[in-house]
Parts: sequence; C-alpha cells; structure tokens
Amino acid sequence: MPFRVAHISDLHFDRVVEGASDSLLDSIGAREPDAVVLSGDFTMAGTPDEYRSAEAFVRRIGAPIVATPGNHDIPAYALFERFFRPLRRYRRHIEPWTLDRLVLNGCAMLSLNTARPWDLSWNWSHGRFSHKQIDEADAFFAEHSSADARVLVAHHPFYVPEDLPGFRTVGNGERMLAVLARRRVSLVLTGHLHRQDASHRDMPLDEAFDEPGAHRVYLVQASTATSERQRDQPNAYNWIEIGSGRVALTPMVLGESGRFEPEATESLPVFEASK
Repeated sequence: MPFRVAHISDLHFDRVVEGASDSLLDSIGAREPDAVVLSGDFTMAGTPDEYRSAEAFVRRIGAPIVATPGNHDIPAYALFERFFRPLRRYRRHIEPWTLDRLVLNGCAMLSLNTARPWDLSWNWSHGRFSHKQIDEADAFFAEHSSADARVLVAHHPFYVPEDLPGFRTVGNGERMLAVLARRRVSLVLTGHLHRQDASHRDMPLDEAFDEPGAHRVYLVQASTATSERQRDQPNAYNWIEIGSGRVALTPMVLGESGRFEPEATESLPVFEASK
C-alpha cells in the first residue's frame, strides 16, 4: 500500500473563497490520507480571529497533521507580538493539533519553520533555514535512514519560477539540499507561491564520504487551497502517493461545481544515487 498524503498550503483564513474550506475537508475525508501536510500560512495577518478560524478547521481533520507556520502566521500589525512573541498565537491555536515530525508506515516526515519576524531586506516575507535547523534535519534523517520514504516540509520554496520576480528561494536552501541528498531524502513539500509545481534537483554527493554521484530531490509546491489570492491558478491541493519506487502526484483542483476534482497524475520516479 502506498503512503498517502494530502499536501495543503496557504489557507489564509479569513480571506477564503466561500465554501472552499468545507469542500476541502470533504475531499480530504473522502480520500482518507495517512497524513495531512499543512505547509504554512494558516492565516492572512496572524490575528486572533483568523487563528480561531484556522484552529476550527484543523480540528476537523481526521488524520495526523504535519505542519509548519508561514510568514503570514507571524502577526503583521501587533508589533510587540511580531518581534518578541512571533509564534505565540500559532503555538496556542495550531501546535496542540499538529506535529513537526511523523514516522508512520515506513515514511519519516520532518517540518521546519522557515518564517522569520524580520529580515535585513525590506521584504520580511522571505524565509530561511538556520544552521541549527540544517543540523536538525541531518540528525533526524540519519536516525530514520531505514525509512522507505523521507520527506521534508517547509513553507518557503527551494525554486521560484522566472515569472514571479518578487519572490526568492529560501535562505540556506543549498546547504539544506546538500544534507537532504546525503540522507537520501527524495521529497520536499512547500508552499508560499500560491502555485502548484513539481521540479527536481540532482544534488552531487560528497566524495569525501566516498559517495560519488548524485541524488535526486523532488521539490513539490502546493497552490493555495482556499485563499482568494490565487496566482494564475485555481485553488488546489496535492494528493501524493509514495511507494513502489515512485511518487504519484495528483493536483486536486476546486472546480465550478464547488468540489475538489483530480487532474492528471504525474509519476515521479525515485532517483537513488547514481555514479
């Protein structure tokens, strides 16, 4: 049996398409995933009311949830909260119902928070991995090296299409990718761009560890599942099945019927080290 994942991102309560959150829950419930991934931006501005709506949604999901905050989950207007307690509301409303790591049915999943309350640039929406988080990923995936599948979850992307010039890739992403390759992690799930996309990187392995060759890491983006702020794509989430040496990726798109319907499935062969 493949390991089945519903990959959801950028809900953005309370700026949601009417009826979309209920349709999303109906779709997830009907498909019965082994796990749900929520890759950030539960809210629009991190307000208490938005967090209460997001919590009510999360509590209705009937599967283990692996989650991470996004940049919109840090309060935008409550400046004391933003700078001194940026994740207090997230920890109160979301963390009690979610996990930052899950090892289940041969799949090892780790989520890491890339959202930051401020940045050296004027655009504070950008994200990055800390050196501590890179070490954490290295240790986690080393511990679970026998897992059939290893998955990293983050909010900010490792790849940005050329037609989205206002965005940039996650900070320290190359260092993280090198660790993921060494630990044979084949799948990364992210959000932020409100675009569904699947790409890959063939990362060179470290000859110092007697590991010549390359390892393929798939970089899978989810569109916004429920937000009014679509970016040239309809609301959607990713249905992912991992097993039998491949990742099967099916976009589930919100149609005119008000239901999430499957589009064509893309098969991503798991690419182990090559010499």
